[in-house]
Amino acid sequence: MKEVHILNSLEEVNIISDPIRLKIILTLGTSPKTAQDLSDALGVSRSKIHYHLKILEQNGMIEVVDTELINGITQKYFLPVARAFIPSSEIFNKNLEEKILSFKIPDDSFPAFEKEMKALIEKYGKDEGESYQLQIYKLS
Repeated sequence: MKEVHILNSLEEVNIISDPIRLKIILTLGTSPKTAQDLSDALGVSRSKIHYHLKILEQNGMIEVVDTELINGITQKYFLPVARAFIPSSEIFNKNLEEKILSFKIPDDSFPAFEKEMKALIEKYGKDEGESYQLQIYKLS
């Protein structure tokens, strides 16, 4: 499972923002579950869960991580493809050029990183030239 999955279109944002599909992804978390597990946890019919799982799988937001044959029926176990789903800023503003840098910082090093980042912003943050925006996400 990767850390972040970037949503690159409004269609992808719409797919994941459906209330049932969002609950499915949140319920899956990091432990694989079957459609029956999800149906029980969410109180939604198994046929409705299967419908939404199919949409999520077809659009690359969940994947089958294991299968098990029980009484001649194949049980599929699903997980999200990432821990976090973040919309690309280009979806909302086509004038932006997005550059994604991804890295990990240990929790105990973050205060020093933040201090250094503020110093860089002061050094380079002039009112002239192009404007850039930096976003930092904490992924648990």
